[in-house]
Amino acid sequence: MILSRNFILFLLFISPAILQAQEIHLNYSNTSLNKILIDIRDSNDLHLSFDDKLLSKYKVTVDKTFPSPETAILQLIRPHGLTVEKDKDVFVIYKNRKQKRKKQFLLAGQIKDATNGEPLPYSYIIINDKTIPTDVKGSFSYLSETDSIFTVKASHLGYYILDTTMNAVSGLDVLLYPSSIGLSEVVIKNKKIERSTQIGDKPGLMKLNHKVAHFLPGYGDNSVFNLLRLMPGIVASGEQTNDLLIWGSYAGQSQVLFDGFTIYGLKNFNDNISAFNPLLAKDIEILKGGYDARFGEKVGGIVNITGKTGNPEKFGFTINVNNMTLNTLFEIPLFKKASLQIAFRHTYYNLYNPDDMNFLIRQNNDADTTNDIDVNIVPDYVFRDLNIKYSQQFGENDLFYIILYGANDKFQYTIDDSLGPYRRLYKSATELNTQSGGTAFYGKTWRNGNTSNFDISYSKLDAQYTDDLQIRFPVIDSVDRRVDKRSQNVLTEFKIKADNRFSLSRSHTLEWGAGIISNTVTLVEDTFAVSLVNISENASRYFIYAQDYMALGNKTVLKAGLRYTHAFNLQKVYFEPRISLSVQATQAIKINAAWGIYNQYFTQSSVVDELGNYRYIWTICNNEDIPVLQAQHYVLSGSFQKEHFVFSLEGYYKFTEGITRYINFPKYHIEAIATGKSRSYGMDVFLQGNFKNHSAWISYSLSKTEEFFNYFIERDYRRSPYDQRHEVKVALLLNFDPFYFSTNYVFGSGFPFKPGVVQSDPSEDFTYSRLDASFIYKFLDRKLKGEAGISVLNVLNRQNIKYTNFERIPTSNNSISIYAEAIPFTPTLYLKFAL
Repeated sequence: MILSRNFILFLLFISPAILQAQEIHLNYSNTSLNKILIDIRDSNDLHLSFDDKLLSKYKVTVDKTFPSPETAILQLIRPHGLTVEKDKDVFVIYKNRKQKRKKQFLLAGQIKDATNGEPLPYSYIIINDKTIPTDVKGSFSYLSETDSIFTVKASHLGYYILDTTMNAVSGLDVLLYPSSIGLSEVVIKNKKIERSTQIGDKPGLMKLNHKVAHFLPGYGDNSVFNLLRLMPGIVASGEQTNDLLIWGSYAGQSQVLFDGFTIYGLKNFNDNISAFNPLLAKDIEILKGGYDARFGEKVGGIVNITGKTGNPEKFGFTINVNNMTLNTLFEIPLFKKASLQIAFRHTYYNLYNPDDMNFLIRQNNDADTTNDIDVNIVPDYVFRDLNIKYSQQFGENDLFYIILYGANDKFQYTIDDSLGPYRRLYKSATELNTQSGGTAFYGKTWRNGNTSNFDISYSKLDAQYTDDLQIRFPVIDSVDRRVDKRSQNVLTEFKIKADNRFSLSRSHTLEWGAGIISNTVTLVEDTFAVSLVNISENASRYFIYAQDYMALGNKTVLKAGLRYTHAFNLQKVYFEPRISLSVQATQAIKINAAWGIYNQYFTQSSVVDELGNYRYIWTICNNEDIPVLQAQHYVLSGSFQKEHFVFSLEGYYKFTEGITRYINFPKYHIEAIATGKSRSYGMDVFLQGNFKNHSAWISYSLSKTEEFFNYFIERDYRRSPYDQRHEVKVALLLNFDPFYFSTNYVFGSGFPFKPGVVQSDPSEDFTYSRLDASFIYKFLDRKLKGEAGISVLNVLNRQNIKYTNFERIPTSNNSISIYAEAIPFTPTLYLKFAL
């Protein structure tokens, strides 16, 4: 502003009249400025206006000739912070008016559990009717230029909603009370509770309340996967234990993140054990599709799980024993704001017995099922895992933790049985999965409420498989078929990344970050001691992302972002734009939409033979025979939410290119690495009602997944092995504290049981149907908490197919099908103590 005024004066002083003015010489020593100006006024017939008292304070010494009186005045007053304006023929001299910066009011802090100080990650907070994002520490910040008093509404699943007003402050702790503490229900009058799920707030996003999981039928292990399988869009049929199938995604296309590192599927036969210890879970996000630029590396869905930080105030433990496993968690306070958690699980005796699993051996030379032979076997199964996590909070809202994880999962069985009057089947198979991982994390909250999170993570999966098979004619000591396979597939991932969230204004929040990722895959295969494959490949890349969270008014949020990846091994860059829109149409109705491009740089390729047997191996994408996976997600959803009622409808379309499949069909003289693409589309319906302390929901998924590979004879799309048209899930939870009853039911229309290898095969879909029920009683409701329960899985004892354990074995003139029954009628008991 001063520059513009000086420019005006300059133009004024060089006007023709001024140009005709005479030079002026001034010679003063330590004279008051007001006296000098009076002399100039009187000797040059000028009209001046100024504050005589103010200017008398300034002493001036000058001995200089000026081109005009006006120039002299300007140069005399400038060093003293004065300026001049001409009003008609009067020069007005006054003190510079400093342009005042608009005062900004900051509200910044962290959302925490009021009972133990645990940060509540990715909580919801609405400030002055604007939804504000929070990070993994529950940190938030909001700037206002209008008011220093804020209306705040904060919520987290399983906690009472806080609705209040707050003054501008930083370093604030927003405390939420859980609806249950330990095993006791807590009642806070005139407060509402966020119930079992949050759905419809953002496109493709569901948030789960893990505290609901242990009320569901299961092994009393608080298994998060029992809750995941009841959500729309996540396949429950076929009991896919070692991979999550989300919205038509293939094996290896989705990801489970636990405290920043990847957990790969273990065998976990018949859903007995989750791939991670559920006692450590604190927050669960399911990103089914259309997620923002913070997430990458996968073309399917993402399950993002944040673990507990532990209680730094007092010692605690949880011990859960059932007729399958032992699970323990110890929380040890070390010093101020620091804690150590140790969690351990182990199968303490052989997990299965002959009644738990039947292998049906079916001779496929005719359709007569009377030739079926049931073989009861006793598989040997051992599982164990260990989690160690150290956490410490610094200052107001800084958080540091380091977590280490290791797991071992071994499954093996042996078959020795007759295939008729002349042949016998000898088969011994072993699967050994060993996984390790860990994360070192530091989250910094700056004075202005902005946040920066840094983490280093590592994960490794070592999957080993052996298969020894013989079909013999004992009478003549002849071998009809013999197989001797050994396979080892090792996948590692090392990642360094930084994530930042800066509040730029009341309407803009910038989220940006960068990182480096390195994946290594090793594959070794041999048969009869002859090496078939021995490869080791690496894929390293760095990424940068940025996105603007824009609050357009009080009812619309637009998020636009871009993810940039430079793949070193491919010498190529990839751009992944993402955009989403959320509109609060009314107080109860919300509409969401999202679109994005997603790339994946290592993949789990399928290996299929001419009998339709599938197995999967991890490989690095090299853009030669194994292209980088690329997908586009389109998501459109709407939700209606009232106090005790939620209705959500989501539609999606996903198109994925770069799928690879190793094929070996001697009958058709085909042996190659085939490339293909898939398309998935469908809708999810979710309806939930809460009445008093009870809850019920129903979900329905209508979907279609098709694929096309370049070896298909009909040269057209056909059903994918992951295609299922309908799936219905129902859950009911009744709370009569201290007694709890729950039941859930899953129906699936089935997958292609015998998909055609080269040309389409109109196959029969085996439907999936399973009803579970549980009863829980809580006791010792004092310092030491107790809980006992009984669950019955597959109450109606429906025979279902477990697709991941299906295998066909060729013989000289026909083939034999071996598949494992999914979980049968299984009663379970558990006992749980917590301090």
